[in-house]
Amino acid sequence: MTAPESNRPEDWVQVAEVTQVWQGELIAGRLRASGIEAEIVDQTFHQEPMPNVRAFAVVRVLVRMEQVEEAKRVLDQALELPDDTEVTSAEDDDDCN
Repeated sequence: MTAPESNRPEDWVQVAEVTQVWQGELIAGRLRASGIEAEIVDQTFHQEPMPNVRAFAVVRVLVRMEQVEEAKRVLDQALELPDDTEVTSAEDDDDCN
């Protein structure tokens, strides 16, 4: 039996920083689908009402130090969308609210 891998904070490296948890989940999901262990750290300050201020909205995606280069390669690659994908603009999203 092998010893478990270290979970020390210094063994993890940030590969992405976003302002929404769902964005971090998408990035981490893409990394995990490529066999890379990824964790999300939500450091968002929550107090309502609060506008989306970058200083208060920080979600970090971390990977193990030994997988940093592979993670960067995965995130740098463009992702092909299926042919039947509908592309909408931010204005279209506003109409739904």
